[in-house]
Amino acid sequence: MVVGLVGRIGSGKTVAAKHLTKKYNADYQRFSQIFMDVLERLNLPVNRLNLQTLGRVLREEFGPDVVVNAFDRDLRECNSESVVVDGIRYENEVMLLRRYPRNILVYIHSSPEERYERVRRRGEKGEATVSWEEFKQAENRETERYIEDLKGKADYIINNSESIEDLKKGIDKIMGRELNH
Repeated sequence: MVVGLVGRIGSGKTVAAKHLTKKYNADYQRFSQIFMDVLERLNLPVNRLNLQTLGRVLREEFGPDVVVNAFDRDLRECNSESVVVDGIRYENEVMLLRRYPRNILVYIHSSPEERYERVRRRGEKGEATVSWEEFKQAENRETERYIEDLKGKADYIINNSESIEDLKKGIDKIMGRELNH
């Protein structure tokens, strides 16, 4: 089974993915890992702006499927019974997910204010001191623009406005339904 996670910056995708890897022994794949690998190889900072810029440039220069095709190979090489894909952002990434016979797409939602506070607390990707204006700019860049559109394609929507435990319970409820099919 391939479980795809989609949601805005700081919505809880990575927390959900880590829960799936721990509790359901899912292999963890992250779309942004390809960009992180390239930035590290180029000795450039792995921050949100660089990740978003690299993603945009690769898609513009090499076509919209360049990352999807590379990621598809990574997925096919997984030997696990289940895989969680963190960070779906585009329609063609959903189409990749749907190629697998057993797949689900989970949209994780929470308010911009909650997500902003989470982003600052976790401090990943150079965001520990990000201002509200910078956060909003990051959310409006090309790589984030289509996420809301994917909500309508989701099999499940989780409102992540409560605790981490509530998010995990929501994931467990979905997995209970899916594993019993």
